[in-house]
Amino acid sequence: MACISVVGCFHSNHSITPLGNGVEGKAETLVIPALSNEAWMEEFSEDFTEVEVDAEPESLFILDGAYTVQIDHNDQKSLRLPGSPMGDFGLLFGPRIRDKALELRFSFFSTKMGRRMPSIAAGIGGVRGFRLRINPAARNLVLSLEEKSLHTLPFSWSGDQWWSVRFQIIPKDLGNSTLVNYKLWPAQEIEPSSWLVSEKFDIEYKGGKCALWGFPYASTPILFDNLNILSK
Repeated sequence: MACISVVGCFHSNHSITPLGNGVEGKAETLVIPALSNEAWMEEFSEDFTEVEVDAEPESLFILDGAYTVQIDHNDQKSLRLPGSPMGDFGLLFGPRIRDKALELRFSFFSTKMGRRMPSIAAGIGGVRGFRLRINPAARNLVLSLEEKSLHTLPFSWSGDQWWSVRFQIIPKDLGNSTLVNYKLWPAQEIEPSSWLVSEKFDIEYKGGKCALWGFPYASTPILFDNLNILSK
């Protein structure tokens, strides 16, 4: 059973001005704004600035995929998944945390090719934990747990620009239920003040690591950057 509250302003036909076809429009390193609760603590941070180009970051556990650090024309580094081969390619990172609220923050970039579009997903609680998947081709966001869909929200993605994501999992009612918050927005814009969605589920949160997946269905690279994990 879930209590659902859509708390942000959402426009499916939102018009965004692209930054161009390259990655030179990469957002600056994410600056974490002040949080309303001082109890939040940073558990993990990776912006790839100290990682060698063409290297696989030691701070990540690559499940599958040729992830390497690359650099753009502005000397900005990010984690790159090639556009080929096609498939689903994941990675784990950060400490294994249980019995705490967690927030995952990151940014991503990709482009479409013709009618083909990429897809990405973020997970909290390991590979079978809570997962937020962005499906540009289906024009929706899907929240799932152990591969079972919990909620689907219409969403229109625009490529050729960086997007920022915040994804929270907060245990409630002595661990017997879980509050899920998330929002995403073009990184060149101001962060929305409200969550796009806030949902409470009668599901126990078991904790675990954080994860990201790239699905290069458009045969174009997918970039990730500014990985942060916070807990309280």
